[in-house]
Amino acid sequence: MTMCSCCAKKPVYVRKRLLCRACNERWQRAGRPDTGPPPPSKGGRPRDRATDERAAETKQALADGTATLTELAERFGVTHQTVMYYRDRAEEE
Repeated sequence: MTMCSCCAKKPVYVRKRLLCRACNERWQRAGRPDTGPPPPSKGGRPRDRATDERAAETKQALADGTATLTELAERFGVTHQTVMYYRDRAEEE
């Protein structure tokens, strides 16, 4: 798997330029400079405290096995597959 030539963190999305999706979009928004994409902006939108608490509760519920994946999907308003994706990512950490 080829990694992004800019950030080296994500798989390549645009093979011609060897950029991941995020770096490619930053490059296009910047007017496609020859120097490549600008660095990512810092910060972003701050997370709501309730989101952090809910995420901690969800991690605990997954670890304890007290909540089903369907219940977690309904709680967050996402699909069953999305919950499984994040569960697998949490197990990797």
